[in-house]
Amino acid sequence: MQKEALREELSETGVNVTAMLPGATNTNFHLNAGMDSTYFGDEKNKNDKELVAKQGYEALKNKLDHVVCGDEATKKEAEDNKTTPEDVKASRHAKKAKPQQ
Repeated sequence: MQKEALREELSETGVNVTAMLPGATNTNFHLNAGMDSTYFGDEKNKNDKELVAKQGYEALKNKLDHVVCGDEATKKEAEDNKTTPEDVKASRHAKKAKPQQ
C-alpha cells in the first residue's frame, strides 16, 4: 500500500507517517463537495471532528502506521470491509454518495 511505502521511504528521516481513516466527519467537506443531500451529508451519519482529531493525534504520537478514527460503528465497518469484496464496497459507497430523495 502507498502508506507503507511512504512510511518506509521516510523511516530514516525522523518523519512519522500515520494514515487517518475517519469515515464521514462533521466538517464542511460534504457541503463544499456538493454532497450535502447525500447519506454522507447528513450530520447524524458523521463522526465528531474533535474525536477524530484526538484519535488521529494519539495514533501519530504512538507512531502507528494507520488508525480508523471515529465511533464504534465506523471502526466496525472498517473491520468488516477487510473481508468484503471490492465490488460490494464500491456499490455500497456509490449508493451513499447519491442524493437522497
